[in-house]
Amino acid sequence: MRDLLLALPFLILLYVQLAHHVMWRDELNGLAIAWASPTIPSLFWHIHHEGHPWLWYVILWIPSRFTQSVLVLKIVQGIVSTAIILFVALRSPFRTWVKALVLAGYFFVFEYTVVSRMYGVLLLVFVIYLHWRTTHPDSPIVSAVLLGMMASVDTIGIILSFALLLEYAYTTFVRRGTSPLFSRKTAIMALATYAAIALFAIWSAKPAADVSWRTTGKPFAFVKDMGYLYETFLHYTVLPFLPVKSPRSNFFWNPVLHRGLAAYSVPMVIVLAMIYFSFRRRRGLLLMIGFTIVAGTALGYLIYPGSERHFGVVFLAFLAAVWIVRAEDPSILLPIPVYILLAISALSSVWAVVGSWKRPFSNNKAAAEWIVANHLQHMPLVGQEDTSVIGVAEYLNRPIYQIECSCEDTYLLFSSRRDNYTTAEAPQRILQAAHFYHDQPLLFVLVNQMTPEEEKALKEEGFQIEPLVSFREAEEFAENFYLYRLTLAGSSAHSN
Repeated sequence: MRDLLLALPFLILLYVQLAHHVMWRDELNGLAIAWASPTIPSLFWHIHHEGHPWLWYVILWIPSRFTQSVLVLKIVQGIVSTAIILFVALRSPFRTWVKALVLAGYFFVFEYTVVSRMYGVLLLVFVIYLHWRTTHPDSPIVSAVLLGMMASVDTIGIILSFALLLEYAYTTFVRRGTSPLFSRKTAIMALATYAAIALFAIWSAKPAADVSWRTTGKPFAFVKDMGYLYETFLHYTVLPFLPVKSPRSNFFWNPVLHRGLAAYSVPMVIVLAMIYFSFRRRRGLLLMIGFTIVAGTALGYLIYPGSERHFGVVFLAFLAAVWIVRAEDPSILLPIPVYILLAISALSSVWAVVGSWKRPFSNNKAAAEWIVANHLQHMPLVGQEDTSVIGVAEYLNRPIYQIECSCEDTYLLFSSRRDNYTTAEAPQRILQAAHFYHDQPLLFVLVNQMTPEEEKALKEEGFQIEPLVSFREAEEFAENFYLYRLTLAGSSAHSN
């Protein structure tokens, strides 16, 4: 009963935040892809353009067959997040107040529970694995399946699952002489099971031949930049424990704004020292955390820089170490640095929750609601930048003409057809969009207010420009929207 009472305030906070949270493109695009995929093969074709493994998309594909409401995303996320909170409250080996610290952490309060993306599924499988790993250490087949499913969620899930596998294998190897946990045949079967599931996950995340690198940048683009390597290492050592990076505030840590300052080595060294002294007698746990930091840094340095949701993989590796230590000896008092790092993460969650109520992360829902309220939902919709304006269309569940790819779609396809676009081409691309819609007036969505130079260029193409409304003050600058009516001279004046 006490553990249920502990879970109650965190569940209430979860549901309040889910109701309040405005989903953005990274959340909505997965569901929009599921809607656009009539079959499983077509779903996997889309997945190869996303850069993530298959599990989250298959989960969304199932309810997408029955509803066209974006609320299904929050329902799925709510179910997953409820299970996470209850599992930690009822099954984790910690004392009640430590459970409260864990549940109050940033990744449990916001990033992996409120944001409707695949990371919630990763966290759920992660805590289930830890419970099984510590209560059934002699059952490696189930552990292998859980680790494989973790790898099926996201790239950081692949990293985390392999780090946990290293810990499991190392612990088994060390103890083999005193109390062998299972036979060699069982170990081989477990490794084969994990390898099969993980390899399928890697295959599903393999980029398509025509994948777009416009948003993320091409891999190895900064391989010679040692400053970038240093910055990435900072991300994967400090930000897992102080993860809030607000683009509107320097109050919290943000190495991106202060790249190259040697002073940031100080908190990095402190964090690494705290981790080392907490687990210095457990080499398997240090191996697990160290591998996660190194692999995460390599991913960020070579492939994609990432953000808080990616840096959290190190926090999860740290939590796994704490969980394993506590489960093996419930009477043990955890090292003081463990409590400090958990408390810092909890403070970060307070900042995140308060910030999410001060301003929405995205204004795409507000823009979509305004369009409907003003009876413009049937007007041809055109937008720039595609990575942001697609969210407006996805909230409306209707197509938008994306000038980067000169294409009309209901979701963002990360295809190379969008890579050759430059902003100088915008006026001509918008004119193409007008012709695509038989020269009807366009409802044009921008992420920045149109400049005098942009207005002049559109007028030279024959457009009359009417500003309609703007939505500002989003937490993410690229999620502000400015709506215009563009009418070609001599064309029909009807708006819908």
